Amino acid sequence: MSSWRIVTTGLALVVCGFLASPDHGYGRSRVHTGSQFQGGSHLYVLLGLGNNSPGLSEFGSRIAQRGIPTTIRNYGDWPALAQEAIQQYQSGRLRSIMIVGHSLGGSAAFDMAAELGRAGVPVQLVVTLDPVGGSQVPSNVRRSVSFSPTGGEDHFSVIAAHERDMTGYVLGETRSRGARAVMRRGVTP
Repeated sequence: MSSWRIVTTGLALVVCGFLASPDHGYGRSRVHTGSQFQGGSHLYVLLGLGNNSPGLSEFGSRIAQRGIPTTIRNYGDWPALAQEAIQQYQSGRLRSIMIVGHSLGGSAAFDMAAELGRAGVPVQLVVTLDPVGGSQVPSNVRRSVSFSPTGGEDHFSVIAAHERDMTGYVLGETRSRGARAVMRRGVTP
């Protein structure tokens, strides 16, 4: 293999590794808030690998414009977000936690909910869109809805296809229809 080819291959691997890292700066850690942590609800939106979750940041921004404080971050930030939510919940500044995640962000949504559960913090809602890996719903989650691609949707278009449903769930206006829903503590679909 020529030295030029080795250099370009190495450079390509470095760039791919950088973009795959949840800590890189590209599109990282945007926060949108209504009025953060005033004893009400908070929505955490967890984006997938490389923040490549088309439309999900915009969804979070629209929810924030409706008055629900919203944090939009990369899936790899879930441990810090969980600690922040635990502190805010324990101080009484946060009462209702909702998490929406796509792809690796969907898997991270369950991880974050489980971490909150270990601290005794309830989670009102977890919505996942084509999550990668398992989807064990922690017992502290009151309501969980998972959307997977169907009928012409793909890994990315599933976000746009279900935005209206997600908005309804977050705003408490939608009953579970057409999605795999898990209800806790006597809540009906």
